[in-house]
Amino acid sequence: MRAVWVVFAVILSACTSSGSGTTAAAPTTRPAGPTSTSPGPSTGASSSTGASSITCWTAPAAAGSDGISFEIGTEGFGLVEPLDDIKGHAGAFGDVDGDGWVDLFVGTFANRPVSDYQVRGAPGPGPDRVLLHDGEAFADAGVDFDLGRTSGAVFADLDLDGDLDLVVSRNTRPGQERGDAASVIYRNDGGTLGFETVLADAEGGRSIGVIDIDSDGLPDLILLEDRWSGGSSVVYRNLGELRFEDATASFGFPPDVHGLGIGTADLDGDGVTDVVVGGSNRVFLGTGSGLAEVPGVISDWEVFTDEDDVAGVSIADVTGDGLADIVLGQHYNSTLSRDTRVPVRLYVNRSRPGEVRFEDVTEAAGLVGLPTKAPHAEFVDLDNDGLVDIITSAAGGDGSLPAVFRNKGIQDGIPRFEPPSGLGSAQYWVALPTADIDRDGRVDAFGVEWETALQSPLFRNTSSSGHWLEVAVDESLGGGPGTSVEVYAMGGAGDPSMLLGAREISVSQGYSAGNEAAVHIGLGSSDRVDVVVTPPGGPPITLGDIAADRRIRLPDGC
Repeated sequence: MRAVWVVFAVILSACTSSGSGTTAAAPTTRPAGPTSTSPGPSTGASSSTGASSITCWTAPAAAGSDGISFEIGTEGFGLVEPLDDIKGHAGAFGDVDGDGWVDLFVGTFANRPVSDYQVRGAPGPGPDRVLLHDGEAFADAGVDFDLGRTSGAVFADLDLDGDLDLVVSRNTRPGQERGDAASVIYRNDGGTLGFETVLADAEGGRSIGVIDIDSDGLPDLILLEDRWSGGSSVVYRNLGELRFEDATASFGFPPDVHGLGIGTADLDGDGVTDVVVGGSNRVFLGTGSGLAEVPGVISDWEVFTDEDDVAGVSIADVTGDGLADIVLGQHYNSTLSRDTRVPVRLYVNRSRPGEVRFEDVTEAAGLVGLPTKAPHAEFVDLDNDGLVDIITSAAGGDGSLPAVFRNKGIQDGIPRFEPPSGLGSAQYWVALPTADIDRDGRVDAFGVEWETALQSPLFRNTSSSGHWLEVAVDESLGGGPGTSVEVYAMGGAGDPSMLLGAREISVSQGYSAGNEAAVHIGLGSSDRVDVVVTPPGGPPITLGDIAADRRIRLPDGC
């Protein structure tokens, strides 16, 4: 590890002394492959030796439609036929084969009657899919999955070998045909995924948290369990080599935690990652060796039927004060059965030293009630204007597009959101993982569709865009989940008044979804910035004078 830090110090010196060069020319319709990570300038990289060593690819701030807009790219990216036999219930993004293009996992409930899957010509239920993206389209990787009830997934480098393993959470029904497949881990060996180990045989698995709870450098797992299964969520200690043990009690996690969504980030500013469970609305602070519950941080929601639940969780600084805020999605059946309107709810961080406190600002922020379910809610700057938006898996656009609350600015410490247009449809998607699929600097989304008669749509972001920056950190530097990324106006590193954006790397966002282990921050008009990266338990890494409109990865690019 020490040798890696020495090498990186040389790269850091080159970045801070010579800057990161010029912004690349506009990409073609399909951008070329990743920028070379070898020293020296190359197409799409900067002119500085150090900067080109950490730059993966670039794309300029893009022209596009006014406001936030999407176009459907499902067919063009080859995502119709591979998913014609699923009842989608999970989705996750990650670069499985290391080619620089983000790949996609889609999970399905396979235990319904066979006729349910034959609507679009399939012979019957299909298994989960890993779909590899080659820069043009997605294609089935042919991973051997058991038929089951998949309800969550994440990609994460669990054995620290440099590639992404896959965790699949199953909502099992023991003894039920095609319903008893277990929650499992698939090992990644050089870009090929294969079954490795069973996590749990009979759990009501939902979303998955990835967090180093005991500060040993190995990512641990939280397998969230719903309230209908009769069990409780399980925390697994990583023993290395993809071996895990149940450490729920020893890590201080209570035996009665149920929920649908999970989010991880530092809530109290002590540098240790914390946990938010959506459903039971419980908050656990990381102690460095375990988890300690803080009661009463998030109040219970009013419910209208027995099947109304809080769902997905996303955590990020949405007010610009450097503190992590929370948005929670809703899985309220009453929006469909009783025509209730239920918002996703925003909690702004008002914590002070020694006190964890959040304020529900949902109404003041303009988050109106939605006429359908919105289980997935996620913080993401979709137009790169430097203001964090909220994307939900409820439908706007008269049922055709995700309902997005666009951030119009901060007033009196409360973000003010523009409500989505075209609300009224009952359409929603179970999960809505996000990633920059076409590498144009704008974050796209994939809607995981439950109804087999409908396609799972890829929403390609076509918004007019400001400047942006994406940051990833290799596990050799202690990076991955739990790494803090702060971006400042150039020359202002460490000055709170110069902060442009801050976020912790987390693969657990929204509901039943997994995102890339990277941070995307919109920069608005700022085209050169300083970046401070702080891995868990490690010293801060400061990069000065970094050109915007690029993805960087420490220590040596992609």
